[in-house]
Amino acid sequence: MTKPIMVGNVNWRDTLMVLDGAYSDNTLRGYRADMDAFEKWGASTGVAVLPATPEAVAAFVTDQARMCSSATIKRRLAAIRKIHALLHLENPLTDEAVVIALRRIRRSKRERPRQALGLTKDIRDRLIAACTETLPGLRDRAMITLVYDTLCRRSELVGLKAEDLLRTPDGAAQILVRRSKNDPYGAGRLAYVSNRTLKQVDQWLAAAKIEVGPIVRAIGTDGKVRRDALHPYSVTRILKQVATSAGLPPKTVANLSGHSMRVGAAQDMIAAGLGLLPIMQAGGWRTTNVVARYVENANLSALMRGFRTDT
Repeated sequence: MTKPIMVGNVNWRDTLMVLDGAYSDNTLRGYRADMDAFEKWGASTGVAVLPATPEAVAAFVTDQARMCSSATIKRRLAAIRKIHALLHLENPLTDEAVVIALRRIRRSKRERPRQALGLTKDIRDRLIAACTETLPGLRDRAMITLVYDTLCRRSELVGLKAEDLLRTPDGAAQILVRRSKNDPYGAGRLAYVSNRTLKQVDQWLAAAKIEVGPIVRAIGTDGKVRRDALHPYSVTRILKQVATSAGLPPKTVANLSGHSMRVGAAQDMIAAGLGLLPIMQAGGWRTTNVVARYVENANLSALMRGFRTDT
């Protein structure tokens, strides 16, 4: 373990406490992990990292390019910038040496953004069919169909609460997504819940005896439903377990993530002919960039069927 780097009498890790409540836990964990990587690199090379010179950061960027993606390097630079700002140190990232190093890496790597495998409705239905009638099976079925309808991220999914289900006269519902990645101040958004999904959710809530609080919860080894929400990381684990039970190919299972249902639902909406604006509203996107990228992995035959003129 490297010796903590001090600036005056301050450890850079302690400065992050100032950000508690202003940034998400995931963001703070990312800052710590990325600054840790910079600190360890400095210890291994004998280069000072606080304050860091532009030349040191440029060398770090070049070294990281051997094993990290451009996105990871960009994220680590954001952590370096934030720590320097909190310690009232000059930002080394504005120097042309860093700009050139980062540009060189981007041009040499030429990476396409990675995207989770889309869990479209066909795969969704296979997963639902594989869920048992046990308590965990009822939860998993409700979770899978609920996250597909709402296009929630896994952190948003585990934040959904039973009391936020707003039932409509047609047998469907809306649910309040209280906070999301691009909604740090908690304005919230309303997401659609279909009649089919509402029935699955109600079946789970009744079996688990949940009236208020988190909908998606952990189940202990004693078979009892916990009061707290399921951990976001557990969503991916459960998804892969159900996919394996459903007989999906190992490669498909490996490529599934907690983001897959959000991607797949957007792809299905695109293939059904919906425009970008309603899809953005359904998933809480603020820009078209990400949604437009999903078109690339959607079913192109379905997308183009209405425009083909071949006989």
